[in-house]
Amino acid sequence: MAHKKGASSSRNGRDSNSQRLGVKRFGGQIVKSGEIIVRQRGTHFHPGANVGRGSDDTLFAKAAGAVTFGAKRGRSMVSVVPAGNGSTDTVA
Repeated sequence: MAHKKGASSSRNGRDSNSQRLGVKRFGGQIVKSGEIIVRQRGTHFHPGANVGRGSDDTLFAKAAGAVTFGAKRGRSMVSVVPAGNGSTDTVA
């Protein structure tokens, strides 16, 4: 194995693709069933009512409604309030 660089070679030129993580639907936004709400590594946000967790910790809506963020027992929770549930303060 050569330890010298040789003609016009480089030790650089590698980069990984971005993972595109983060919150995809924010509080008060309307989602359909199955829509991704948060893409994450680990459980920074925990699933609440009407929210499921995928094998890669992605949170998704189990029902149509408005997204709400809150805290329970010191954990950040994401819930979906179904449309027409009497709670119209967060639904546009």
